[in-house]
Amino acid sequence: MGKFPSKTRRNSSCLLLKESFEQSQGEAKKEGSGIWIAGRIVGILDDGFVLQDESGRLDLRCGEKVRVGDIVEVRAGGLFEVGGDGKERAVFVAREVAVLVQCVDDFFIKPDDPNYRRAVIDLSFMERMKKRARVIDGIREFFKGQDFLEASTPEIVRLPGMEPYLDIFKTRFTDTKGAVEDLYLITSPEYAMKKLLVSGCEKIFQICRSFRNKETNSSLHNPEFTLLEWYRAFADYENIMKDTENLVAYLAKKVCGGTKILFQGHTVDVSTPWPRVKVKDLFAEYAGIDAETFEDEEKLRIATKKRGYKVDGGTSYDNLFFSIFMNEIEPKLGFNKPVIAYEYPACMAALAKKCADNPAYAQRFEVYMAGVELCNAFTELNDPREQERRLEAEREERIRMGKEDYPIDQSFIRALEFGMPPSGGNALGVDRLVMLLTDTPDIRDILFFPHKDL
Repeated sequence: MGKFPSKTRRNSSCLLLKESFEQSQGEAKKEGSGIWIAGRIVGILDDGFVLQDESGRLDLRCGEKVRVGDIVEVRAGGLFEVGGDGKERAVFVAREVAVLVQCVDDFFIKPDDPNYRRAVIDLSFMERMKKRARVIDGIREFFKGQDFLEASTPEIVRLPGMEPYLDIFKTRFTDTKGAVEDLYLITSPEYAMKKLLVSGCEKIFQICRSFRNKETNSSLHNPEFTLLEWYRAFADYENIMKDTENLVAYLAKKVCGGTKILFQGHTVDVSTPWPRVKVKDLFAEYAGIDAETFEDEEKLRIATKKRGYKVDGGTSYDNLFFSIFMNEIEPKLGFNKPVIAYEYPACMAALAKKCADNPAYAQRFEVYMAGVELCNAFTELNDPREQERRLEAEREERIRMGKEDYPIDQSFIRALEFGMPPSGGNALGVDRLVMLLTDTPDIRDILFFPHKDL
């Protein structure tokens, strides 16, 4: 066989060889000379080597000299031997070894090298990634089972959203005549999805890549991430709360076999319904801040400063809110059951309708599981004039914060002028959901290529 052959003789796998050998018993004593497996040599034993393929690893007895790192095909056989303890056990033997691809790097010298990580795949990583695929399959099953249309919208746009606290990836398009245009990677497909609601699509969902620059370097963030967004026309955020509960419970049964999820030593019961708690009540319960203080920016500023946070006269209400919420409240939420935190201050929900009975609050909710923020949802604002005013206020805040200034996306406003039906929508972090369903504390360990491996 020459170097870099095009074909291999593989007709089995490490796992299938083990299973067929152990199940056949009497037949297993006959050496399987026609069985070929292939993979990478990932370890040397006293009397052979360890072979890895996608199905698992197999110890093979071998008299030949082999190199760690090489990709090989092996004619494999097996036999039963009686050990020193008198027990019979299966032993797998490499009858013939042919090198398919030689590893020319120092395979075990650089374990922190991302190429090493991808070459010697941790089998637990493979299992997590298979579960990730099941989560994404399950999302599609859940929504298509309710006649949702799967949408596909642009990830590069002329104008992004106005969120003051998000930094946008900017790129540049040059056409064949040399004309240059600034473009942006989306932080969310929200504007485009709402345009689809205007066009008559009543139930839509999308699983897409979204991008956020200058993200916090933490176990929950990656600059490129997978986002699920869905929208229901003629619905509000209470309908979306039910969707969210039912979706997570459905996925837990599919991936974990039931509605109880084990995450970092905590058992979270995701069976429906979930407790719903107003945000102001969370501040009262976990931080001892009453509604009067919570609703008054100056009083909240004094309370936040007393707690030792860095505060001055220019600190915005949002920053006061997050100083307390992210440090004292969020890490304590959702350890027995997921918690739906709802009715956020209206100033923190530029794309949501205000509560009819108290316009100081907005029809917005977030879900927390085991201290992890999972999603952000609204009853969607569909008044074009009010939406334009709120986006202009966010634009002014971006300028005040020294962020890049760009115009409001008037195509979005024009769509609202045409008329968007009353609607509810949600943006859910798929990567974080996979973390929770696979008991994985770091987002990098459920991504095929996290930022650090690029």
